[in-house]
Amino acid sequence: MAAEGSKAGGIERMISDDSGLMFPKPRKKKRRQRHARPIVQTMPGECFLCAADGDRRQKQTEEHHVVFGGGGRSRSEAAGIKVHLCIEHHRTGKKAVHNCRETRERLCRILQAEYEKTHTRDEWMQIAWRNYL
Repeated sequence: MAAEGSKAGGIERMISDDSGLMFPKPRKKKRRQRHARPIVQTMPGECFLCAADGDRRQKQTEEHHVVFGGGGRSRSEAAGIKVHLCIEHHRTGKKAVHNCRETRERLCRILQAEYEKTHTRDEWMQIAWRNYL
């Protein structure tokens, strides 16, 4: 009986941890990464492609990382190759960058031209692996 009491006491002690879990997760925090600023003027609430076409109305926007091949999101984020797009231009519309190759390549051309104002073509090729100009 004493053994049963000690087992129960051990379980109660493990359950009485702050998290309430028997096997609590470690308390390490993930280090926050610092990302580069976008290379083009883009703001939340204003679609980059709509603004390029002359429509500057406020809309709900999503951040689009121009991804180049496998693992391209991290390279894109580090270089600041990202824009804010309205939902229609991002993923739901017929001409959305996730649905239309023509729109995706148009955006890549714009961003490559902007990137090459301050960097070399070789640096672009290390990020994108393809020349869009």
